[in-house]
Amino acid sequence: MSEKTSGRTSPKRILDILDLVISDPKNYDAKKISLELKIPLATVYRHLDTLCEEKFLIFAQHSTYIPGPKIREIILKSVTYEPEVTLRRSFLRQLTNEIQETVSLSMPLGTKLIYFDRIEYNWPMQLNLDAGDQLPLHASASGKLYLANMDKKSALKIFENIKKNKNTKNTITDVVQFEEEIKKIKNSGHAFDDEEWFAGMVGVSIPIRNKKKELCFCLSTHTAKSRKNLADLKKIIPSMKRVALSLEDVLLKN
Repeated sequence: MSEKTSGRTSPKRILDILDLVISDPKNYDAKKISLELKIPLATVYRHLDTLCEEKFLIFAQHSTYIPGPKIREIILKSVTYEPEVTLRRSFLRQLTNEIQETVSLSMPLGTKLIYFDRIEYNWPMQLNLDAGDQLPLHASASGKLYLANMDKKSALKIFENIKKNKNTKNTITDVVQFEEEIKKIKNSGHAFDDEEWFAGMVGVSIPIRNKKKELCFCLSTHTAKSRKNLADLKKIIPSMKRVALSLEDVLLKN
């Protein structure tokens, strides 16, 4: 017997549940999903069990759910093979050649920030990242930029809950220092990594926003401090902003 309620079949219900959870991670438990989508609670639990088993969702705190690794994998494949990938990478390559450094793109996924593309410049000292790797929110320029673009309460909650490895002597793990850093980033519109992720490496990140001015991607570069210091990185921000505007048209055209 096929399962139908309000004209929705099981596959459609599963997609509706996924869409709801991804739109606002850690906000929906089974009862809230049931009420929002008007799906029987028993059916919601059954679909959630399947989605968690297949790693599309992960059971989180307070009986809520967040996107799982399978969602991340699908998103990464979509941005890798989308029709505009050649155009996107041409803009990244243009920036790489201009500033003579490797440039990277990362994207939010729930409460995480995922690296998904970069164009390398031929320097011996590079950050070794693979598509799908998570960036440390407290230690990377893009991670701090992402948190600074949230409301203060949400940013502080995430900062308090994440694992804050003390990678270097400059890594921010203190909440008061973090609040000061977030305020500085909000005022400037960009974020620096001053040897906070790796000793001897510095970086800068700027936002790529949608029409609502929400951060959707981070455009960043990291380099050896022996090649460029923070003052040098500040000088390349105008070039990064120019390319970010071009990338907005490619990444957010819909």
